[in-house]
Amino acid sequence: MARIDPIARAQAMRERGTDPQVPYPGADKPWAGICQTCQQETRSSYTSVVTNGQGACFHCGQRKSSQAAAEKRRVSSEVAEGVVRAVGAEPLEPFPGTHAVWRCRCQACGREIDVWYSSVAYAGNGACLYCSGTMRIPDEEARAEMLALGLEPLVAYPGLNSKWRSRCLNCKKTVDPTLSNARKTKSKCRYCAQRATDPETAVSIMEDAGLRPLEPFPGSVTAPWPAEHEACGKRVEPTLDKVIQRRRAPCQHCARFGFKPDQPGYLYLLVHEEFGAGKIGICNENGERIRAHERKSWTLVHQQLLPGALALGAEQLVLDRWARLDLAYGVAKSDMPQRGWTETVALIDRDEERLRQDFVWAVAVASGQLT
Repeated sequence: MARIDPIARAQAMRERGTDPQVPYPGADKPWAGICQTCQQETRSSYTSVVTNGQGACFHCGQRKSSQAAAEKRRVSSEVAEGVVRAVGAEPLEPFPGTHAVWRCRCQACGREIDVWYSSVAYAGNGACLYCSGTMRIPDEEARAEMLALGLEPLVAYPGLNSKWRSRCLNCKKTVDPTLSNARKTKSKCRYCAQRATDPETAVSIMEDAGLRPLEPFPGSVTAPWPAEHEACGKRVEPTLDKVIQRRRAPCQHCARFGFKPDQPGYLYLLVHEEFGAGKIGICNENGERIRAHERKSWTLVHQQLLPGALALGAEQLVLDRWARLDLAYGVAKSDMPQRGWTETVALIDRDEERLRQDFVWAVAVASGQLT
């Protein structure tokens, strides 16, 4: 049996990267030493290091393993650029790696953005927080973009994916696309896209105007279309083109919401700042109509107590004036569950001062003070 030489075995350990700190303990026992590379303590046995050829230092072994794994996962600049371009971003600087933000430009909205490669490559997320709606763009910037798309906003910017009541600069009709959809669609206005005259859409337009069709769509926007005026239940025969232009149904004697012309009544004027709209209306002296609107954030700016018949006539004078001016409704049917959307206008078309003038003029004419 060969004699074991502790000095030779210590030298063998040194040659493999660790300096023994204690006498030789035996072939299979941990041998305390110091790693020549990282200066960390080692505890590997002579058998594992010399006989089996394993590394002497656990810490250096872990580091090499991590480096090898990182190299295996490394993404080349060419691959990374292809990935971000595929999701609509153009790099503005060299690829910084998968663990740093990458300055790019969004190809859709043109803004400079910070992209996490792993977010778009592995999680499947979009590159631009502005286009996704996660990050809100400034209101004035949104308005300028909408105008550039051919739509004039009628109310404040509600957010990228919320309906934005606007007027088409081409046909002057009111539409409510989201800014997100307006960016993507070829035709921003459903009327200009000639989708307003198919039967389903035609019925929807009539219903939004407070009219319930009594017969199928006649096939022409200029043909009379029998319908029921929901506010009073009376039969009217408007043409679809006039309804599309937001003209009121011809119902001169409409007693809306139980209004009694033989009793005193208020003519009132309301505004809604969030909707950017004004509203004319009537209610009897002891009615709850004004309070019902106030509960929905409408603000009373003017009211006048009149004989009921005069209040009804004054309201109709205002509505007729708005119709002759071809003013769009200020709100949609869905904005007023308490009803009354057909007596509204957008403040961008008729500011509060002009609405007050309409009010005073109508009272004077209905009362016989003006002709």
